[in-house]
Order: sequence, then C-alpha cells, then structure tokens
Amino acid sequence: MSLSSALSLAKVIPWGCDVERDVFYCDYDAYHPDHAPEPDGHGCYVVPMERYFAGVHPDYRQEAIRMIAELKEGKRTEFHETYMVHWFNEREWEWVQVQCSVSRRSVGGKPVSLIGSAQRITEQKETELALLKAKEELNVKNATLSSVLGIAHVIPWSGDLKTGVFSCDYNDYHHEEATEPDAKGEYALTFDRFFSRIHPDYREHAIEQFADLIAGRISEFHEVYPIHWYNDHEYEWLETQSSIPKYEINGDLRQLIGSARVITAQKQMEESLRIAKEEAERSNTLKSAFLANMSHEIRTPLNAIVGFSELLADAQDEEEKKEYLNIIKNSNALLLQLVGDILDLSKIEAGTLEFSFADHDLSEIMEELERTARMKISDPAIEVACKERMPGCTIHTDRGRLSQVMHNFINNAAKFTGQGHIHFGYRKLPDDRWYFYVEDTGCGIPSDKIDNIFGRFVKLDAKAKGTGLGLAISKSIIERLGGEIGVTSVNGEGSTFWFRLPAGCVTTSGSAAEAIESPPESPCPDTGQPTLLIAEDDPANYKLFEVMLKKHYTLLHAWNGREAVEIFRANRPCMILMDIKMPEMDGYEATAAIRELSSDIPIVAVTAFAYPEDMRRILSSGFNGCLPKPVSAESLKKKISELCPGK
Repeated sequence: MSLSSALSLAKVIPWGCDVERDVFYCDYDAYHPDHAPEPDGHGCYVVPMERYFAGVHPDYRQEAIRMIAELKEGKRTEFHETYMVHWFNEREWEWVQVQCSVSRRSVGGKPVSLIGSAQRITEQKETELALLKAKEELNVKNATLSSVLGIAHVIPWSGDLKTGVFSCDYNDYHHEEATEPDAKGEYALTFDRFFSRIHPDYREHAIEQFADLIAGRISEFHEVYPIHWYNDHEYEWLETQSSIPKYEINGDLRQLIGSARVITAQKQMEESLRIAKEEAERSNTLKSAFLANMSHEIRTPLNAIVGFSELLADAQDEEEKKEYLNIIKNSNALLLQLVGDILDLSKIEAGTLEFSFADHDLSEIMEELERTARMKISDPAIEVACKERMPGCTIHTDRGRLSQVMHNFINNAAKFTGQGHIHFGYRKLPDDRWYFYVEDTGCGIPSDKIDNIFGRFVKLDAKAKGTGLGLAISKSIIERLGGEIGVTSVNGEGSTFWFRLPAGCVTTSGSAAEAIESPPESPCPDTGQPTLLIAEDDPANYKLFEVMLKKHYTLLHAWNGREAVEIFRANRPCMILMDIKMPEMDGYEATAAIRELSSDIPIVAVTAFAYPEDMRRILSSGFNGCLPKPVSAESLKKKISELCPGK
C-alpha cells in the first residue's frame, strides 16, 4: 500500500507552513470536498495563514494563533492541539487533531519552515465526549461501555484532588505488572507517581499544565508526551485531555476528568514522514550540488584542453610547446579521473560495482604504486616512499580496486602536503588482519570534519581539484572487500589514511613469485629495430600510435583482423597491439587465429572496452595484457618493455 493510501485510510493530512511567506500547503488529493481550493502546479493546495485561522472555530482560534506564533518566535519547538474547524465550507464543523513542529531553521536559528499533520477525529471526539458525559452524569459502567471504549482505544480517567490519586479503567489496556485494581475494578496511581513516569523532556511542561488547570488559569488541557507504565526504558506516546467537571459547595475544585489514548503508532508514522521529507530534501540538495560541481569540474580541464590545443598549433618556441603539452596531459588525466569517479559512483548506486579476484604479488603492487607516485609528485621537497612491506606476500584481491584506493590516498596526500614526506606500506596485525596505510606531513584535518571525511562530495578545500568522491568510493570498495577504513589526523601536522583487510586475504608462503605468470619470452629479433604490428581500423588512433612509437620501432599496420593475421604470418613481428572492434574479423577472432600460428607472441588488446567483465574476457582469450583507451605514451612503452624486455 502506498504512503498516500495509508494516510488516506488513517484520515491524516500532512501539511507544511512557509513562515516567511505566511502560507500553509498540503496535499489533499486523498481528501478534498467540492469546495476545496484549486491545487498548484505540483498538486499541492496553498492557503494563506489568515485563511487557515479563519477556518478554526472561534472558541479555539486564539489558541491556534498563539501556538503558531510561539513556534515562529522560537518559544516552543512543537505542539499538539485539537480544534473544531471548517476548512472547506462554512456550514459543517469537524474535529481535527493537529500536530506541528519546526522542520527547518535559518542560519541564525529562526524557524523558517514548519511541518505537521491534521487527523480528522470527529467521530472519535464525539464518542469520547458522549462516553465521558455518560460516565460523569450517569456513572454508568458496564460491559457494553467497556467494549466501546476498547474499540475506540480510549481510556477514561478521573483525578481526585483531595486524595491526589488518578483512577482509570484499564480493562482493555493493562500490563501484568500493573497495580492490582481496587474493589470497583479501577486502577489507581498517585499524581506524583504518574508524573514521575513521563519522559524527563516533557515532565516539567505536563506538571505546569496540570497546575494551571487546578489554579483555574486554563479550563482544559490537551497534551502529548512519552510515558513508561511499567519500566524505566520502554516509552509509549500518550495523548491525554482533561477538564474540571466538579467543584465543592464552597467553590473548591473537587475532581478532574479526562481521557487518554496511546498514539505510539501514529507518532511513528509522523516520524517516518518527517524522515522521508528530510531525505527527499537532502537528496535533492545533493543532486543539485553534484550537477553544479560536475559542470564546473568537467569544464575546467576541458577548457584547458581545448584552449591549449588551439594555442599549440600556433606555438613556435619548443619550450612553449612543451609547456602547453604538459598542461593538456595533466588536464586529460584529471578529466579521465572525473569520468572514472562518476562511473564508479553510478555503479555503487546501482549495486553493480564488479570485482575480479586473483592472486597478486603484494610487493609488486607497492613498487608500482611507488613508481607512479614519484612520477606524479616530482617536488624534491616531498619524499615519496613505500616504507613498510613484507617479502613473499601474495594477496587474493581485485588488484585494480586495491590500487585505486591506495592511489586515492596518495593523491589526496599530495594535494595537502607542501613538504616533508608521504610514506605508505602494509603490515600484519596481531589479530592476523592486514593493515595498509598512507601517512603524510600535510596540513591535517580539523577535528570537526573528520567524521564526514568519507562522505560524498566532501572537500576540505573547496578550491582543490576533484569531485569529493574519491574517499567515498574508496570506502565502498574496502567494505566490499570485507574490510574497514578510517583516518587519524592532527590538524597542522599531518594525516594517516588506513584500511584493514580480513585475515587470510594475504598469504606469506613465499610462493608469491610463482603466483604471477612470467611474461612470455620475446620473439623479437636480436638485431635491427624491433617490429610491431598494430591492428587498428581508425586512422586517427593509428596516427597516434605512429607518433608515439615510430622513432624506436618498425611499424606494420593492419586495418582489420583478417589483415592482421596475414601480416603476422608474413612478417613475424615481435609484438602485436590489437584493437578489439574491427571489420571483417574482430580482435578476438584475429587473436585466436594467430595463436594457432604462435603461442608465445605477445598480444596486447588496445580497446575502449574497459569494464572488469571486458578485462576478464580479454585475458582469457589469448591476450597477454590490455591497455584501455585513451592510451598514454608512457603506459604504452611500459607495457612493450614488460613483454619485450630490452626492446
């Protein structure tokens, strides 16, 4: 059943109030007579505050105005009242129970938005009044009356001011630990004992209202508060009403009467509505912030790429060209990181973030991280080093995801470290778990921001590059790996980002080197310039490879997979760069055909298919490696040197 249907069945109308505009708005789709106002474009009814109060019965109007005024002035944070109203016509009055609280405040703490609900209780109110009147005037108490009270979930009660005792009939609502009933079948509780059971946050106000009623300052009261009947920790929400029906001959008060109703379920529904509203508002705010941030972050590197690409065409000085190229390269790297973060975030949201587990040499991963970090952080004032590692360790994990988290930690450290060091490493803990860390001597993190550091879109420095998603994505990755993540930091001295992985994910048998397949022996000729075969159907992409490699290699070009097989058969190059999507015969088919001719020729897939499932298919289809597009000259040459040592 939808929330709207549930509210309709419960005769509950959620509403809000814009304090600054002095208007009420609500969704009356489930309850609107013929005379209801026309809704706005969002399906909501908007009513000026003056018109709202005009619909409250004159006997209750000033009280309703006072309650709203006290909320607006900050004198109270919520109220619960019962009114007679005619919000939709001027002929029929009906009883409504109204709850209201402050939902949003300005920066200065002034309420700017209220939220509440109105529940139609005309039938219930009429039943209560009739039953209370019958009980007082006729002192009728029989099985039929008890049944009706039970059906209405109403508990009538009375208070004797001389004895200071509340009495009520709990036949339909009592606990095995409750006080035994007296001879009349009623349960008794002293005033002091009753008030001691009200939640401390509401107790003082309830006592004040009771005192005002006895003193004659008010003629009745209606309060809602949590109370525990039988123990000190299980509270229920109680709605209670009271009036003074009897006086002594000398004019002294004699008795109070009232009714009580347990409304715990209703309060839970109200709380669910409030939380749902806050979540919707927060989601909308995050969405707006995300779109604004992405627009800015993506346009910034694009502006540099487009602008310096145009300037590069007209540049004459070699140093100037080199400077422009470095700017374009850095902007490309930033743009790729942004796109990667957005894709990872979308996969996390959809629950489709995939992992490819295998055994990897942990020392090799650390060495690669160290090389990459030193290339990115070339400032001689900052020492970058892997300071702690253990030889012969094999880790069973997704290498790419593990490296992604460590890179995020190192990149963040580089942003906020001007001098000193960035150290990282891993070690085994006494409980057999594995501890990985990145330690820096940067600016540190203020204590009031540490708790939110792994949240989405959180950036300690709004001017720093990035989306504020890296640490949030890292947290999701580590949790998927069964670990935990955290940070320790001293503001002004530095930070240590860390994560712990479960025991058993790393083995120290000394066979780590055997777990990694050795690259195949290169069939490259011992003399002359090495020959590479590039199978690529896009002229621009082949031109890029040609510019990157022509100074050091003899290049053969195949426009499709079938041509690649023929060129390999005729020339026997020392390595093949194979595109996947090509006409006539794709990269998978061409590789399968070449493998029938040679089992040891290194074949590297160069493709735009870069998802984990694509990588698994590529590496299980006869390829020795994969380079996802766009490919940098550095990564391309590194891969060639790995598979063709000395070439």
